[in-house]
Amino acid sequence: MTKPSIALSRKALIFSSFFLIVPFSHAFDSAQDYGIEVKGQASILVEPDSFALSIAIIEKGRFTDKIRAIVDNKSNQVVDIAKGLGIKSNFINSARVSLRVIEEDPKINVQGLSVDKNLANNHQSELYIKNNTTEQINNVRPQYFELSRNITVNFSDIKDYDQFLNQVIKIGVNQISPLTMSVGDTDKYYQQALAQAVTDAKTKAQQIAKQSEQTLGKLVFVKEISSNHYRAQYNAPMMSMSSSYRHNSQVGNQAISASVLVKYSIE
Repeated sequence: MTKPSIALSRKALIFSSFFLIVPFSHAFDSAQDYGIEVKGQASILVEPDSFALSIAIIEKGRFTDKIRAIVDNKSNQVVDIAKGLGIKSNFINSARVSLRVIEEDPKINVQGLSVDKNLANNHQSELYIKNNTTEQINNVRPQYFELSRNITVNFSDIKDYDQFLNQVIKIGVNQISPLTMSVGDTDKYYQQALAQAVTDAKTKAQQIAKQSEQTLGKLVFVKEISSNHYRAQYNAPMMSMSSSYRHNSQVGNQAISASVLVKYSIE
């Protein structure tokens, strides 16, 4: 009778050991999820240090050689103004030229002329004069050409841009595109914003721990959830042709932002 009781006690031991392992494993998984998780954000305000302006010189006419001479003359004046401000040649791009053919219908197309005339004895007659050249006019349409040159100038000082703009207006340029403002070394400022984002996340975690009457532990997880994706900004387009035009630009700061996701343990 003693042997069966020994076998039963062994089964009970194995069975109880199985239940001892499960709570330990479950407690370990819970510890992995236990802590404070927060998102940190920060922005660095930087003044733009690079400016680019594009202008277009456009002329229309019947003869390409004549309109090209006008466009080249104005383009040379624009380039000379930029160089006069100390802008180097590698910061001036004037190679983009386009030619377009413009076909226009005749503005006056007379097919015939009808004239009423009073005769004696109160009789009336109608005289109709037919235009035999109508078909010939319809088949011959005047052809015009449009020649344009786009010039882009890059500046490192906003004051140079103002002086350049005030002078090229007097030449008679046709289109002035919006000014592009950008920051050169964005990575340097992004790294600063990233460090401040981590500090911001720690401050938030400390506040949460204090409010919940807990002690903040060590940093167990950190993830960068932003990227140094910087987009240049544009100001409003300017298309004034007045010779008395004067403009002084005001450059505002641009924000370079970063964000992180962190997790702290609780002691």
